[in-house]
Amino acid sequence: MGRHAAVAGSPVTAPLGAVALEATPARRRAPRTAPGHDTVDPSLRPLRTTTGSLTRAGIAAALVTASAAAVAGSTGTFPSLSDTDVASTGTNLLSVSSPDAAAVPAPRAATVAPVSLAAAPAAAPAVKSVSPAQKAAAAQEKAAQDKATQEKAATTKKQAAEKKSAAAAPASLGSLGERIVAQASEFKGVPYEWGGTTPSGFDCSGLTKYVFGKMGISLPRTAQQQYDKAQHISQSQAQPGDLVFMGGENSIYHVAIYAGGGKMWTAPETGQSVKLGNLFGDYSFGRIR
Repeated sequence: MGRHAAVAGSPVTAPLGAVALEATPARRRAPRTAPGHDTVDPSLRPLRTTTGSLTRAGIAAALVTASAAAVAGSTGTFPSLSDTDVASTGTNLLSVSSPDAAAVPAPRAATVAPVSLAAAPAAAPAVKSVSPAQKAAAAQEKAAQDKATQEKAATTKKQAAEKKSAAAAPASLGSLGERIVAQASEFKGVPYEWGGTTPSGFDCSGLTKYVFGKMGISLPRTAQQQYDKAQHISQSQAQPGDLVFMGGENSIYHVAIYAGGGKMWTAPETGQSVKLGNLFGDYSFGRIR
């Protein structure tokens, strides 16, 4: 017999040393007790520990020992149990009979779904269908807009040109021009004298300087200087009393007073006198007031 063997009717000591058990031949019904007394079955009293509390290990050992005692009471033979038998059998009994024995599932590895950080592809833009009629209408509208823009630009340019022309147009001589012509005609027959500036003799620029001076207008001495001071005008703008210059822009060699109708008062050259002559050579017009 093992060290758990016991004679029927004798006390048995539990192998774990934590619970004292009494072997009984059969489980008896506990007698009724008065209120306030312990009503626990005497056969279950050994389940309490010295501190009055129950443990899972103690419950398991008690269940095994009680089962062995029941076998001994029915057969007269106490089975031999080792510590391993008690531990394994008690654990199995607890897992079956104890409602507090909760099965603990084995831990499962957490599965994490991969998250893609790549940006989702942009949706393709919707293709708008345009009919031939719509295309033709759009082309006509664009052509009309272009035409309106061109016309507006042309009008603006024309207005700017007219404004510039009006600003550049010289003021009319009016009666001043007639008086200049009349004053020049009074010196008809005065001989030409190179460098002359008086009625006793004039050269070309001397005559113009003297006549304009009578009108209160001061002119420079030479023909080139008078050209540089004048406001240059076209032949269509020229009026009687304007100046007529012969020569290029930087090579003026003669000046006279325009009388209108292609005529001019001039002091021509040595051996001649002041006279009303015809325009000649490469000439241009200028106005000084």
